[in-house]
Amino acid sequence: MPSHRHVHDDLVGPVRPSGLVVPRRRLLQGGLALGALAAGAPLLAACGDSETNTQESDAVPDHALLAAFPQSVPHIPAGVPSRLPYLVSDRDGVPLAEIAGDVTFTISQDGKELGTVDVAPRMDGVPRAYLPVSFTFPEPGIYDLTATYDGSELDSTIEVVDRARVGPPVVGEALPPVDSPTVERTLQVDPLCSRVPACPYHSTNLQDVVGKGKPVVMLIATPAYCQTAVCGPVLDLLMAQTEGRTDLEVLHQEVYKDPKGQRDLNDAELAPVPEAYQLRFEPVLYVTDRAGTIVARADVTVDRGELTELLALAV
Repeated sequence: MPSHRHVHDDLVGPVRPSGLVVPRRRLLQGGLALGALAAGAPLLAACGDSETNTQESDAVPDHALLAAFPQSVPHIPAGVPSRLPYLVSDRDGVPLAEIAGDVTFTISQDGKELGTVDVAPRMDGVPRAYLPVSFTFPEPGIYDLTATYDGSELDSTIEVVDRARVGPPVVGEALPPVDSPTVERTLQVDPLCSRVPACPYHSTNLQDVVGKGKPVVMLIATPAYCQTAVCGPVLDLLMAQTEGRTDLEVLHQEVYKDPKGQRDLNDAELAPVPEAYQLRFEPVLYVTDRAGTIVARADVTVDRGELTELLALAV
């Protein structure tokens, strides 16, 4: 964010389960430690709490996995298809702009291999290449993900929780039809769109279109106040791919109700949709089918190619 820079070390790096709890609005504000890149500072893969992000060896590896999704709050539900975006850093901890070739992830629990996932890198129209790992974790617990890249073995440990502990709606559920702000009825959300110029997706109330015959595509993001350098690109890519389409209901929701009226965004009230969805991060893209059931949810970063695939799921 331009004037409110908060870097959350617990969100990106070699991932370890943590009992840390970060206030929701602070998480929304900072999003990811990737925000350090917006100011030109290197991102250290081993930064943060010594219990959660400590290098176990003095040797600096050539690469490391960086989790581009929340780590301080329950985020990955058991029994639900999950999409986990990972970045790959260089030895200085800076995420790569390009990832060379597909990467195979091995998922295991308690030393038992549960499956492998071949992941194609995504980097079309986004500032940092990423690897979206799709997997359904069968039960709550601790899981290990291992990948090999350029001769280095990259490890990540995540915590999967019961669905009841995860606030936001997930794939397979109905998208909650929240009363959302529009140009005719702003519900005191100002700005209604922080993009300059404003996007065209603020004329429709969410509760009027969910499950009414057209798939819904909704992006929750705040381009002007996001520090991670991904909010703006996601909205711009969405605009480019949905312009002129009449088969979709496309909506954009801002994160904050009145960010301009706050000296510190930690004190900013959330806009109606992120408040109702208990969002602790952004951006988030939801895609539903005609009945209003969520068929895809993409958190934090989406490139042009993956966005095309996600939109295809709606129809």
